[in-house]
Amino acid sequence: MGGTRILTLAILAGLAAAASAEPSAPETAVPDASTALESRLGVMGTDLQINVHGSDKAALNAALDAAEAEIRRIEDLMTDWRPSPLTTLNLAAGSGPQVVDRELAAIVSRALEMGRLTGGAFDPTYAGVGRLWDFKRKPPRVPSAEDVARGLENVGYRRVRIDPVASTVDLPKGMRIGLGGIAKGYAVDRAMETLRERGVEHALVNAGGDLKALGLDGSAPWEIAIKHPRDRGRVIAVLRVSNTALVTSGDYERFFEYKGQRYHHILDPRTGYPSKGAMSATVVAPSAEFADALATALCVMDPDSGLALIESLARVEAILVSMDGRVHASTGLRTSLK
Repeated sequence: MGGTRILTLAILAGLAAAASAEPSAPETAVPDASTALESRLGVMGTDLQINVHGSDKAALNAALDAAEAEIRRIEDLMTDWRPSPLTTLNLAAGSGPQVVDRELAAIVSRALEMGRLTGGAFDPTYAGVGRLWDFKRKPPRVPSAEDVARGLENVGYRRVRIDPVASTVDLPKGMRIGLGGIAKGYAVDRAMETLRERGVEHALVNAGGDLKALGLDGSAPWEIAIKHPRDRGRVIAVLRVSNTALVTSGDYERFFEYKGQRYHHILDPRTGYPSKGAMSATVVAPSAEFADALATALCVMDPDSGLALIESLARVEAILVSMDGRVHASTGLRTSLK
């Protein structure tokens, strides 16, 4: 599928004992070789890495192919970087309800729910003002206050109407949907489910910081180091995860500096400018989609409000680095801090 594959074969414990056994001793069963495969490719604007463990190399390769194909399918459905069903929907804004793929309608609906949960700190209609910002432009350009104010007129998740039965989405004129803060997490969830459907019991899917862990990495949970966004050599926490998702968002991913000020890609939908809530947010939750949207929102919210939200949610934990560089953690992760 275009990705890079790395193969590691590890013969599990027991071979030494079998080799040294006396001839008259009962024969020691030799366990199957354990195969570890790793796939790397660029997708959804980031680097995707998938690690799988199992005993059947051919089956693992087939599972990797299927997982990669699934992520590419989701990218084709939800990207706004090139023509897609999402961009078609955006172009039809103001033309009444548009019939869309049920999968697309469903994730737009869940994105709107995240807007309600976070009080608008996460808002998929941020794209109405987000289109003004180009973090790849050379030289960089900051949009004018007047342009931002006009863009904000097209932001507001409460104004989007969805009919799940008819699978329609109705966007007001000028409004756009952007799924950049949730689609990658959803793709990670779908890739992991694809691996599970093909019999994989131990895997890690990591799409540029949006990751999900299944089973074990050898004999122990998957170990993830969380680094400080301003000092990438400093580990602020080590988390051991299994059968859960972990997503980190931060202002260090895409940014530029202009006239001595730092501008990054996580926009506050309420102001139209880069968020000032947290430098980075790491969320642990059952779903990568949920963790993705929540981590984005936590970068917008102030740390106290963000942690209060986390403490109200079941099976969700978080680590935040506030704009002054201090590290904050929810109750369940405080002992994991370095």
